[in-house]
Amino acid sequence: MQERIKLVGNPNFKYNGDDLRRMRLAAQKTTQQMADLVGISRQTYENYENGVSRIPWDHFQVWCNYCDIDLSPIIKQFQALRSLISDTQLRRKSPTSPDAKKVEE
Repeated sequence: MQERIKLVGNPNFKYNGDDLRRMRLAAQKTTQQMADLVGISRQTYENYENGVSRIPWDHFQVWCNYCDIDLSPIIKQFQALRSLISDTQLRRKSPTSPDAKKVEE
């Protein structure tokens, strides 16, 4: 049986537009600067802040870096998971194949 990794913080946390706005204001950036950084319009960026549109993770990472938000704890957790669960364990087999294994929860 594999050892479980304890996740830090609230496992139900989801970043949202208010978090994005707080991050931007703390870094003293404009909405236009944030939009230009990832090649989107200011209006699209403001839609993210206002909760109209879902914030893409790749954009969020760029903005975190730009605003000096440290994502290394998240990255370290994924690196630990990679050490715990190998790439070969990720390969999926047909559920009807004779050598298919049940995944433990």
